[in-house]
Amino acid sequence: MKKVLSFILVGILVVIVTGGFLVFTRYAKNPPQTFPYPYTFENASPSIKLDAPILIAGDRMGAYFAKFSTELSATISQNLDNTIKIQSLSQEGLGLHRTLHQLSALTQWPQIVIYQGASEEFKENKFILSEKKTFTDNIKLFNDDRIESLIMLYPVISRFIYEPIKRMKLPETPVLSQHITEEEYLSKLDTEILLYEQQLIQLTNLAKDRGSLLIMTTTPINLDIAPKKVCSFTSNLDIEKEIFELRELLNNNDPKSAYQRSSKAITLHSANAELFYLHGQVAKRLGYIDEAKNSLLQASAFDCEPWRATEVFNSIIRKVAKEQNIILFDFARFVEKDYGSNTTFFDEIYPQNLYYERATQQLGLVIKRILKL
Repeated sequence: MKKVLSFILVGILVVIVTGGFLVFTRYAKNPPQTFPYPYTFENASPSIKLDAPILIAGDRMGAYFAKFSTELSATISQNLDNTIKIQSLSQEGLGLHRTLHQLSALTQWPQIVIYQGASEEFKENKFILSEKKTFTDNIKLFNDDRIESLIMLYPVISRFIYEPIKRMKLPETPVLSQHITEEEYLSKLDTEILLYEQQLIQLTNLAKDRGSLLIMTTTPINLDIAPKKVCSFTSNLDIEKEIFELRELLNNNDPKSAYQRSSKAITLHSANAELFYLHGQVAKRLGYIDEAKNSLLQASAFDCEPWRATEVFNSIIRKVAKEQNIILFDFARFVEKDYGSNTTFFDEIYPQNLYYERATQQLGLVIKRILKL
């Protein structure tokens, strides 16, 4: 009997020690954090002191938008003795993760933050592919309102709740890739989309916590630029033959016949970027502008090379702005209104300057009302 009791006690002790070891290991591997980022920065962002009440943040799109800050300031400052200053932290190559890191270093937040980005989210590796499932599982935990509230109150508890993950270590200066393979893109796509949406929510929370008014903007897309790459799994010999024959009909100036074929083709092959692009061009030629825009936006979404913003990211921006009750300036739709009646872009990425000038006038009036100037 004593031997049995001893065996049971030893067993219980082993379980306790093993459990304690596992808990300690989980604790040691998990830094306390509210949001389970799949990356960490090697260095803290240097402190940034602003001297302007309005800040533009984002990637190359934000940097270009900031070139028109003088026009924006003039609209806001109309009838004022002093000109409202506008500052920009936007830089080429800054994905939203970098923008958040940058904003976290502000010594004092401005009254208004304007976010313009979403065009370079795939340029920097920010998570380890083999860890994507763990990251996704941790996001599901975070999105449970009860768990989120508990972690918000006691961040240290996150060390026990989140699954340990090997985080990507990001250097102070981003290492950008100009091209990624189709295989890598497809393996990252769902995680990048999930991460972008969650980071956008983090941006809204950060602005609310700091007492700043956040204005989100969508990113204009040049609808007349063909997709750079068609995903191989969306194509075959029959589809290639269909595309060739559609092009022949267009070259022979027979858009009506092309329209009948392309309408059927995008129904049968619903993820081929080139088919959507061709259907959009056919519809545009026939004057079906709304249908053309919708098809060309689909083409951007199915492009297998992530070289610009797409309708996917703009849809996320619209969704988060609506759900979080954030002011949205839909710059993409603003430019798209003139599609088919005016040349809207001067290159693959940036709209014509007149659209930035018009946008700053409209946005300036909105800000003027917000600030009650």
